[in-house]
Amino acid sequence: MLELLFLLLPIAAAYGWYMGHRSAKKDQEEISNKLSRDYMTGVNFLLSNQQEKAVDLFLKMLEKQESENSIDNNSQFEAELTLGNLFRSRGEVDRALRIHQNIDNNPNYTYEQKLLTKQQLAKDFMFIGFLDRAEKLYQELSEEPDYAENALHELANIYQRTKEWHKAIEVGERYRKLTQAENNIALSHYYCELALQLEQEQKNRQHIISYLTKALIVSPNCVRASLVLAEEYALQGDYQQAIKTLEHIAEQNIAYVSESLPALVNYYQHLPNHHELELFLIRLQQQKANSAVVLTLTHYIEQKSGATVAKNHLYHQLEKQPTMRIFHRFIQYQIDELEEGNGKESLKLLYNIVDERLKQSFEYRCNHCGFQSHKLIWQCPSCRHWETITPTEN
Repeated sequence: MLELLFLLLPIAAAYGWYMGHRSAKKDQEEISNKLSRDYMTGVNFLLSNQQEKAVDLFLKMLEKQESENSIDNNSQFEAELTLGNLFRSRGEVDRALRIHQNIDNNPNYTYEQKLLTKQQLAKDFMFIGFLDRAEKLYQELSEEPDYAENALHELANIYQRTKEWHKAIEVGERYRKLTQAENNIALSHYYCELALQLEQEQKNRQHIISYLTKALIVSPNCVRASLVLAEEYALQGDYQQAIKTLEHIAEQNIAYVSESLPALVNYYQHLPNHHELELFLIRLQQQKANSAVVLTLTHYIEQKSGATVAKNHLYHQLEKQPTMRIFHRFIQYQIDELEEGNGKESLKLLYNIVDERLKQSFEYRCNHCGFQSHKLIWQCPSCRHWETITPTEN
C-alpha cells in the first residue's frame, strides 16, 4: 500500500495545481472542492485497505483531468505516467502499454521523461511476460547512469528466468562493479548454475572448478559452490581437499552443515585419519548445529563403541536439544533393548506416530517468505530470493 501511495503523489501535485488554477475562478469553486474531497476519499480508501475503490476513483479523476486539458506539460506527463502505472497495478496492462507508448512517441516530452517512460514500459512488458521487449528496453537503460543499477538488476532477473547463465553473469558482474557490493549472492549462483550445466554436458571439469571458484570469490559464503566443488575434488580423487571444502561450510553458514554430512562421512572413509571425523562432529555439536549432526555422531559412536554408549550419548543430547528426529532415534534404541511385550508394543506405536509426523513435516523453509519444501531449492520459487531456503530443525 505504501508503494501505491508514493505512486499517487503526482496525482496530488497535479490536482493541487488544477484546484489552485480553478479556484481563481469563483464559478469553479464547487468543482475544486469536489476534486479535493475526491482525492481525500481516495486516500482514505487506501488507508482502509480498499485499494480497488481507491484506484477506480483516481483513474476517473485523472481521465477527467486529461480530457479537460487542464494542466501544464510537466503535470500532464506525471499524470499520464501515473495513469499508466495505475492501470498496470490493476492488471489492465494493455491500457498501461498504450498510455506509456503514447508518451514515448510524444515529441513534446524531454529525453529524461522518455527514459522514465521506457522504464515503465519495460515493467509493463515484464508484467505480461514479453521478456524480449523488456530486455531491449533495459539494455538501453543500462547505459544511462541514473537507470543502470535498476536496469542491470532487471536484466539479471530476465536471464534467470530464461536460464541464460552467461548473460546473467555478464550483467551480474557489471552490477557488482557498479554497486561495489562485497557479497553478491545471486551472481555466485549464476556461476554455480553454469558449472552444473557444464557438468551435465560432461564438459571440461577444470572449467567447472573455475566457475565454482569464481562463485566463492563473489560470495565467500556460497554454500552451494562449496558442496559442488567438494564433489568435483572427490571425483578427481582429492578427498583431503574435498573434506576441507565441506568442513568450511560450518564457517560459511552452519544451518547448511547437514547437507554436507553424507558426503563428508563417505570421503573420510577413503583416508587413514578417519577418526578426525569424530572430532569435527563433536565441535559441530558443541556449536549447537542441527539434529543431523547429533544423529551422525551417534551413528559413528555406535559403530565405534556399541549401541549402549550411543544411546547414552543420544539421551544426554535429547536433554539439551529436544527435537523430533533425536527423540525418534532414541525410541528406536529403547525398542531394540526391550523384550517382546506390552511395553515394547507401546513404544513401537509411539515410534510410528513420531515417524508419521516427521514424514509429514517439511524439511526446508524459506527464511524470507516462509515457503516450505521437502527438498533443498537454492532459489525460492515463491519470493525468487537465492539461498534463503534452509533446513528446518525438527
